[in-house]
Amino acid sequence: MVKRTGEVVMGVIGIILSALFSIIGILMNMGMSNPEIMSQMEEGMASDPNLQAEGMTPGDMASVMSVAESMGSYLVILGIIASILGIIAVVSIVKNKKPVLAGVMFIIAALVIGLGTIGFGFVPGLLFLIAGIMAFVRKPKKTDPVY
Repeated sequence: MVKRTGEVVMGVIGIILSALFSIIGILMNMGMSNPEIMSQMEEGMASDPNLQAEGMTPGDMASVMSVAESMGSYLVILGIIASILGIIAVVSIVKNKKPVLAGVMFIIAALVIGLGTIGFGFVPGLLFLIAGIMAFVRKPKKTDPVY
């Protein structure tokens, strides 16, 4: 029997970090729906000399704000998907039940959170990837039958 403690620990940490992306997305959505915060952000962008030197117009600022608004929902969805895949993987690897399924789920979760966040989810993606590789590589030790 192979102990899968390493995969489980890395999977749980990856799940927690992926869930943090959902929380960040929810906070972004809450901030973008607040008119006071939006007006402060627009004022800050309008008074930033670096943005003015780049020739940023008010229309450009509006498009930046709309992208920021959509990022919140995007982070929530990515975090939830990666967390669900991680939970499925951890449940299926406990007691060495289905290590191949767990490996596939870990690797898919790594791709979702790592590539979906354009590298910001590097740490949970790396944890999921290592756990997935370990799930595939570690095989139960063969024991000689006793006669």
